[in-house]
Amino acid sequence: MTTKPWKVWTPEEDALLRQHWADKEPTKRLAARFPGRTAAAILKHGYVALGLGPRDCGRESFSPVWEGVKGVLAGGKMMTSRELAEALKVTPHAVQECMRDRHGTDVHVGGYAKVAAHSTRVNRWKLGAGPDAPLPHRKTKNEVNREYSRRMRKDPEYCARQNQLARLRYAEKRGKLIRPDAAVVWLKEAPQHDAQPLRADDYRDAACLAHVRAGAAFPQAGAGLLNARRATLHGAP
Repeated sequence: MTTKPWKVWTPEEDALLRQHWADKEPTKRLAARFPGRTAAAILKHGYVALGLGPRDCGRESFSPVWEGVKGVLAGGKMMTSRELAEALKVTPHAVQECMRDRHGTDVHVGGYAKVAAHSTRVNRWKLGAGPDAPLPHRKTKNEVNREYSRRMRKDPEYCARQNQLARLRYAEKRGKLIRPDAAVVWLKEAPQHDAQPLRADDYRDAACLAHVRAGAAFPQAGAGLLNARRATLHGAP
């Protein structure tokens, strides 16, 4: 059995290995740059002879969300995180995490959009590295009043609807907006904890039972129990 003679490394090969040692390409692809040498021989020479340390050549993490984002935003398109989530059938949180990890390197903010009339502006993402688009000018109070006056002259019904919505939001924020609810009505009619408890003699009082049936002292659910108790006390079958 014969073995191949050991091939001495040349200075050119050493320089080429130092140049591409820090690349994240797989070792087999790195070995293609050195004809006649195996991947194991290249690693041994880099570790032992040259002292270059371990290679960080692991495969980059695969993100299906990012692959989908690249396909959707191809061609210079700009979309918000919610629009991307709807297009890719994923959650907006997954898209936001993907954009946060690649913001400034693979994507940047190309513009801004408002998802509702009274909402803040959200980012519209665009592929490629670069500076973010400047924030739009925020209207002053005088500009808002002038715009409202112009809209009021053209469409007073629209302004009336907006004022009504604003009043509802303000009332709900201050806790003055009370919506009628069956549970709220029942709580108002139910006895309080500090009320005087009924005694056994009160069960024989027809007036008290009539008062209970009216729902003034107990909820309607307790009237049946009192009626059964009254029938037992009076000897009804």
